[in-house]
This record gives sequence, structure tokens and C-alpha cells, in this order.
Amino acid sequence: MLKLLLADDEKMTREGIRRSVDWESFGITEVVTAVDGLEALSLLESFEPDIVLTDIKMPRMDGVDLAFQVRRRYPGCKIIFMSGYAEKEYLKAAISLKAISYVEKPIDMEELEEALQGAVQLCQQERRHMEHEALTKESLHASSAYLRQEICLQLIRGARDEEQLRGRLQLAGLVLPEQPSCAAVMLKILPPPPSPAELEALTQEAAGACGLTFLLGQKDELHTVLLFFAPGDRPLDENTLYGVCKALAGALGEHTGGRFAIGGGRISPGLEELPASYASAVARLQETFYRGPASAAVHRDQATGFSLQEQYHPDPSLQKTVRELLVDGRFGEIRSLLGRVAQEIRQRPETLINSVKEIYYRLLLELEGFAGERGISLFHSTGPDDLPWELVFHCHFFEDVQQALLGKLGQLEQALKERGGGSTAARIIRYIHHHYADENVTVQGISEHMQMTASHLIAVFKEATGTTVKQYLMEYRIERAKELLKTDSYKIFDVALQVGYRDGEYFAKIFRKLTGMTPSEYRERSRV
Repeated sequence: MLKLLLADDEKMTREGIRRSVDWESFGITEVVTAVDGLEALSLLESFEPDIVLTDIKMPRMDGVDLAFQVRRRYPGCKIIFMSGYAEKEYLKAAISLKAISYVEKPIDMEELEEALQGAVQLCQQERRHMEHEALTKESLHASSAYLRQEICLQLIRGARDEEQLRGRLQLAGLVLPEQPSCAAVMLKILPPPPSPAELEALTQEAAGACGLTFLLGQKDELHTVLLFFAPGDRPLDENTLYGVCKALAGALGEHTGGRFAIGGGRISPGLEELPASYASAVARLQETFYRGPASAAVHRDQATGFSLQEQYHPDPSLQKTVRELLVDGRFGEIRSLLGRVAQEIRQRPETLINSVKEIYYRLLLELEGFAGERGISLFHSTGPDDLPWELVFHCHFFEDVQQALLGKLGQLEQALKERGGGSTAARIIRYIHHHYADENVTVQGISEHMQMTASHLIAVFKEATGTTVKQYLMEYRIERAKELLKTDSYKIFDVALQVGYRDGEYFAKIFRKLTGMTPSEYRERSRV
């Protein structure tokens, strides 16, 4: 039973592969698709694929960046690249990321199926090796800690043979009642974590104080699964589960500096329902993203649960508003706006974490674009760790996401101050935004309005923005024209008049120079 994640921004390719491949013949039982690397990244934790089949060239996040994240989080996952771009750098990336195959576009189904077969065989070989290793360790009387870890992770996936599992538990020194009352708890501990022995001892102390036994399993470098079991004479209740989580939080606070979070799942009346308890523990752990470090969230039966209506949806004009405030140099107002956004998000903790991160990622791109237009570098692009999306997606708590954006905002503000002329350039830009429709707007006219010489105005603007006043005016007029051309409300001559051009032919010439097409061609393309 294998799972595959397919990422490709071309719908025809994506759906064609999904329909054409006989997945069951390969032993692949679940296939999930994503329209780009960013969506695929958001699916990783919940889906946990065995194989990732990804295009290389995609918007927002390409396949190479996605593969970096896959390799970091799931080292055993098999990666297959697809691309029509067979340049050396992509082939080098595929090799460095240990991709098992590279399928060129247009896709040859025989070649793709051969690559899939290779990936499946590798997965099966590794599973057989792990099973053999586990059996060998058991036969050699491996430590009970190792057995308990393996059983813990098996239980959250679903116990297929409970009798065999109970036998292994007994071998590991844990005897459970016939129908054990139990619950899953998820720990997220940021580096440096306590050692496995220390974590086992801390959990033993917390569980023992509440009269519970437990299993511990390391999910990945950040996440640990705990399964707590009540003795046979009494069921586990929410107050007891809350108590053990609270005790554990106190112990972890002393050993981790407070960089941890706890999510407690629903009470399960038997082993067969532990996967559901684990799923609710994961959901509760996500709530701690908004609460901050050293926090715990425990499932309550009366909780309302997930609701689309309770999620935060940003104002569609948020990015545009930030852009306008950047142009005007009103950094204080941007901080106030971001403060209000953060407050609204905190009031809706049901919002998916990756949805929030994408909002802040897009705002970071807005800052990066604005800075780039002025010759300022906010990101140095020295590697995959120094990119806007990396800055956001490596944040473990909402307060970290906020600080990442505010830090870059402060960096941009300081860079503009150091270059000088920032406030003067902002005034010039505001004047252009208010008067661009006037055909008589000139550099001389703007300089008279600003009460400075034309030569000084030109020099200050060029230094602050990296472009000339004349070029900025022309580009801004064409941007406004593009907005008007997206509807049929105005004739092309009327559009020219509204953006400051009385000569329609001259307008068309400038439009083509900046966009590579005529106004009519742009209008037709906008309809598609």
C-alpha cells in the first residue's frame, strides 16, 4: 500500500497521468494531485507520500525547491522529476536530491511507468529490509524501547492484527486491558530537543503521576507521538488527559527553554480508534501555532470542530493597499494594518496554517518586488534557505511569521532612509498617481509643484527608485491602461485619453513598446 503525490501546473498533464496509469497494478492505493510546489508542500504533512512525481518548472514554487523540502522532511520518499527543460542545472539538482528518475516531456507513458515501477520496487525493498531488521532485533531481544516505538507508530496507522500486536507489546513489557481506554498526544519540540532517554523519563514522570502507562514514537526530528493508556479498572477522561499534558508541559519547559507545543487528541475506547485520536491530536497541535511556544491544546467533545466560515479570509485588496502605502512611504500605517490583520487571524485559530503562511508569503513578495524596483535586495538568494517562502515556511509559530515580515519591512525602510530622497520620491510618485491622466504633466511641471529644480528632482528620483521620472510616468500610465482594456467599457481612443495620451497612435506605439503587443491584442488576450 503506497501513496503518491503528483505536482504539475499543467491540468491536462496532471489529469492525463492520473487517468492513464493503472495505479493498483503498481501497488499504489492513494494518489493526490497539486497544481504547484506550494500546494504540494502544504499536503506533505497530512498525506505523507511514499513517492513524489513532480514537474520541475512550476509557478510559486518549482519542483527542485519542493524536492528540497521533501528530502528534508521525508528522506526515504522517492522523487521522480518531469520536465521539458533538460538543462544541466536541473539534471544536477535531480542528482543532488537523489531523484530516482527524470522523465522528459512530452510524457511517454511507457517511460513514466518504468520510472514508477523503479520507485515502487525501491519502496518495497526498503520496507522488506525494515521488517527484516525489526524481526532480527526482536529475535535478538532488542530493547523494549525500540519495540515500543515501532508499536506506537503502527497503532496510529491502524492495527491490522491486534493479537500479534499485543504479543509484541507483552514482549516490550506492556500488558493492556481487553478494551483499553487511551488517547494520542502530539509533541512538537524545536531543536535542541532532549535526548530520547530524557524524553522517556519526563513522560514516565508525568504519566505515572496520573496513573497512566504510555508508548512513545518518534515521528520525525520535530514531532513525537505519545499514546497514553488508563488501567483496566477506570476509563481515561479529558481531565486526566489534560492533567498529564499540563505536567508534561511543565517538565518540558525546564528542558527546552519553552520552545515546544502539545496537542491532545480525543479519548479512544479501544486500539482500533487510535488513528482517529491521533488525527485530532494533530489538529489540536496546529492550534498551538496561534497560541505560541510552550502552549498546549487538548481535544474537548463539545468543541465545534473545523468550519470554513470560521477561517480567516484576507481582504482581496490587502496586497494592493500595502503596495500603495509602500509607494507613499507610509511605513507606520503598514505596521498598523499588519497589526489588525494579525489580530483578526488570531481570532480565527481554525484557519489552516499554510493558508496563513501563504498570505504572509505573498506580502513578502510584495516587499521584495517593491525593493527590487528600487535596486534594493531583501533576499540574497545564496541558496534554497534564503528565499521568501523559506523564511515563512520555516516558522513554527504565528508570532515568528509576523516577525519575519516586520523584520523585512524594517530592513526595507532602513535601506530607503540610507539611500536618501525616499520621502521626496514618494511625494513625486503620489503626484504622478493623482495627475497621470493630465496630458500636460511634465518633469518641469512636477519640479515647480515640488519647489525644486528639474535637475535636482531627476537626480533624487533616480537615486531613490532606480528609474527616471519620465519612465515611471509612462509605465504607470500603461499599467492603468491595461486595467481599462480588460473591459469593453471604453474604446481604445478613450482609454488613451483617460491615461494622458491625446494621440491614439502614439499611445499604441508606447503600449506596444512596453508590453510587446498592441492595445487591441492585449484586450483580446485578457478575454481568454
